[in-house]
Amino acid sequence: MVLCLAARIGCSVRAGSAIRAIILGAVALASGCGGSTDQARAQHDARAAARADTVTPAETFTDADMVSAVSAVASTTPVSLKFRLDDPPLVGQVLRVELSLVQAPGLDIDSMLLSFQPGDGLQIESEHSVEFRDPAVGAIQHIDVTVRPQAPGLLNVGATVLVNAGGVSLTRNFSIPLIAAQAPQT
Repeated sequence: MVLCLAARIGCSVRAGSAIRAIILGAVALASGCGGSTDQARAQHDARAAARADTVTPAETFTDADMVSAVSAVASTTPVSLKFRLDDPPLVGQVLRVELSLVQAPGLDIDSMLLSFQPGDGLQIESEHSVEFRDPAVGAIQHIDVTVRPQAPGLLNVGATVLVNAGGVSLTRNFSIPLIAAQAPQT
């Protein structure tokens, strides 16, 4: 059993459930691939640059209140993903999920494509993907993702990172579990 704490809410996810969520996310990502024009690519790059916050050198990064996203792979090579919630997830209310994509120290990465897949009962309201080209060695990328829970209970945001380094491509899949509660009636 994997134990995670997010926004002072504890949740436990069985490893089998996490693996199924990761596999479903990978299938959803693979089925959604398609071609694009140069103009669409330029617009995407501009939006991704606007959405990606500052880059932090790994040696100055503090993640005391961040939680590691669940991954079927125990290794943090070439990347790991951490997240933080400012507020508890409530049904029907927008929630900002702050992410940090942490590169392995000393690894020269050509590009990274981070794609998000919403699980059942969850809607992603921000961009579904962000691309980083020629990131600084060992840098940490900060990304904000906006989601809206549609149902109470255990929800999942799938995150797939495609890393290109030295002519080799590698994919890492992560799961970001959220426990949504009913919003208080006013």
